[in-house]
Amino acid sequence: MTIEKAVRWFAFVAMIGGISRIGMTPSSYIWGGDSNQELICAFIANILMVFGTFGLYLAQVKESGKFGFISFALLELGLILVTCTVWSSMLHVSPWEWGVVKGFEIATGMLGLLLFPIASLKAGILPKWACIVLIAMLPVGVVPMFEKIVAFLWGVAYIGMGYAVWSSKQKTKEAEQGQAS
Repeated sequence: MTIEKAVRWFAFVAMIGGISRIGMTPSSYIWGGDSNQELICAFIANILMVFGTFGLYLAQVKESGKFGFISFALLELGLILVTCTVWSSMLHVSPWEWGVVKGFEIATGMLGLLLFPIASLKAGILPKWACIVLIAMLPVGVVPMFEKIVAFLWGVAYIGMGYAVWSSKQKTKEAEQGQAS
């Protein structure tokens, strides 16, 4: 398997993670926040997004530079820690009992979700609208009546970024096959 194929598959995983993340919004409206249904969607989304983000980053690795790598590392660490705290919530253990770990999870998650789309905008590979949605969802989440919409916005952004990487690789492959004929 070539790197391009791996990047493409990781981008596909990012799209599936985005779909699962979107599932959190109706789950929280129907069964309530931190319901088992919402937590299952969150857990699946986090695992898929941890792997899918590799595809999003690798698609722009040359263009994003050191800043892109740092933002990617922060986002990955944040996603991994969020996965751990979601798992603890599923086991009915308060993640706030983790103390400093919960604070570190929030800090790395927020920084990663802010810096990664900024680095992606600078790189110019991923769609601008998806990067802007990721940045915009952070302040939206602090408004109480909109907090449940954050998962929807996050999912839509990941689907958009994943599709852009996945389809651009497909277009490149089709163009190469067309030239070979």
